Amino acid sequence: MVDAARQSGLAERNSVFEVFARNLPANRRYGVVAGTSRLLDAISKFRFSEEQLKFLQHRQVVSSETLDWLASFEFQGNIRGYAEGELFFPSSPILCVEGEFQEVVMLETLILSVLNYDCAVASAASRMVHAAQGTPLIEMGSRRIGEHSAIAAARAAFISGFQASSKGPKMEAQLVE
Repeated sequence: MVDAARQSGLAERNSVFEVFARNLPANRRYGVVAGTSRLLDAISKFRFSEEQLKFLQHRQVVSSETLDWLASFEFQGNIRGYAEGELFFPSSPILCVEGEFQEVVMLETLILSVLNYDCAVASAASRMVHAAQGTPLIEMGSRRIGEHSAIAAARAAFISGFQASSKGPKMEAQLVE
């Protein structure tokens, strides 16, 4: 997509991408924003490795000009949106990403992956907190999923009101950061 945009001369046009939920699962009136801190960190580190660039070059996936652009990619646009823990409703823009088309489209999958997962966990956790009516809740899922997903899920649960994690105080300190 980036290669085609670069070849057409439209890659540098100013663009705004909005992230929003078209609808929510049945019987859910709201969602909870989570993952923005994790996302901003991931975007600041988003780079193509030599191995990835060689893969693209060897298979001729993109032009040599686009390959050069990817080699020096660093997001220069702006991001604004809801704070973690805020509620969102269908069609409300959770996040707005502004920049050149080639930049914002490059980050689309990363943005959707992080926010879809973290917001889903935070939204489910919020329902549990509400149903618990003040009873303290402990996140226990980290024993059954991968380490990166476990931390993201535990953090999303904390954002929505869980008080502890099965990993104990050390992990809880990481989640609050």
